[in-house]
Amino acid sequence: MTALSVRHSFGHAAESLEACRDLVGVPRPASLRQMNDVFVSDVVFDEPIPTGDGVALGGHHTLTVKRDGSSRYKGHLRATGMPSFDVSIVATLGYPIPVPDSSDVASGQVAFAVHGRVHGSNEPGSREFAWDQSGESKLLASVWSGVRRGSLNRKLEYDTDWFGPAGDVASFFAQVLVFGAVFGSAGTALVVLGEAADQLELEQVVLPGTVGLIVSGGAAFVLGPGALIPAFLVGAAVTAAAVKQRRLEEHERAFAHRVFLDTVPYGRILLTNLLGIGNRPFTTPGPGGVILVNVGEGYADPVGYTGKGRAGTAGEDAPGQLFIHELVHAWQIANESFTPEYYCRALFTAAGTVGGDMSAYAYAAVGRSWESFGTEEQAKLVDEWFAGNTKPKPEGRQSAYPPKSEDEEPRNPYYRYIRDNIRTGIA
Repeated sequence: MTALSVRHSFGHAAESLEACRDLVGVPRPASLRQMNDVFVSDVVFDEPIPTGDGVALGGHHTLTVKRDGSSRYKGHLRATGMPSFDVSIVATLGYPIPVPDSSDVASGQVAFAVHGRVHGSNEPGSREFAWDQSGESKLLASVWSGVRRGSLNRKLEYDTDWFGPAGDVASFFAQVLVFGAVFGSAGTALVVLGEAADQLELEQVVLPGTVGLIVSGGAAFVLGPGALIPAFLVGAAVTAAAVKQRRLEEHERAFAHRVFLDTVPYGRILLTNLLGIGNRPFTTPGPGGVILVNVGEGYADPVGYTGKGRAGTAGEDAPGQLFIHELVHAWQIANESFTPEYYCRALFTAAGTVGGDMSAYAYAAVGRSWESFGTEEQAKLVDEWFAGNTKPKPEGRQSAYPPKSEDEEPRNPYYRYIRDNIRTGIA
């Protein structure tokens, strides 16, 4: 029997195991193997496609979704009498997304659509139309606990092309929204895969338009792994229009490259002006494989910014220090095998700091293995190595060393983690 470990299943924060158990809904008592089996088992829907009485048409379809977000949708429709049919079917997997500290529930949908023709006895041609589509969505992997509780909906039409004569995106979405899963009051994430994505020239779409953002009743949430993360704006009303998002600029990539080389997927990163729990910056996997780096007031100029993301903190850090800190979290997402535990430890660490407890950032003396440091310990270690003693802190481990300098690096014993882990991508 293959041995399991907390490290193998949930990464390097075993103390969050109980919190993760609660998050994914596994009842007590639950062993590590039981939790692992729940996470890795496929979600499979296997159903007939019935039609009304007297309609000489029927079929069957199967949707399989895997833990890594990959999916396979296959099935067939068959004419059983004289008439021939143009057939269109849209299948949607609907799943709940709980909103923290709220009775509201958001929802997600994955939509597949196929279109073809079955030939009856009145004309030559195959009586059966079959399909077999594959797709992949990082969003499905990130909301796996909800997908496991999902339900499959379907809509079959005869002599109708769901895509419309010109592949009308808005029309297709409208049709999906009408018959799909019941939407929660906190918003909806919609992923389009398979033939529908090809026909509409889309990979995936999250509604409303800003990637990973759900706005409801003046509150904003970022779609994170397994739940919605509460998000805030600095000095602005929370509306979709007020939330800013952009890719990294070339000089920002060059700045980050000085620390990470090419071990951070810069092309996947989206900066936002949001803050999370406790009005603190946070980084999380997002829909479509993006990594959302939420830095509040640091959004406009992360390289020159000297604050901690929220108002009134300018000058508390070295220029770019917050940016480097959050990019360590992007590095962790890119270089570790993603598990719900990453989200668990990030969420619960953030919640713990609301009362002023910053112990999660207090990394140990040099000499420990990289993987023994917690998520925030790793990020703080790197950002303090980068900043050096620009603003000396008696409690800081690296306050005796200068800021990052290619000539001075060997003087700082913490440089070993930059050289051997950060710059090699070894988590």
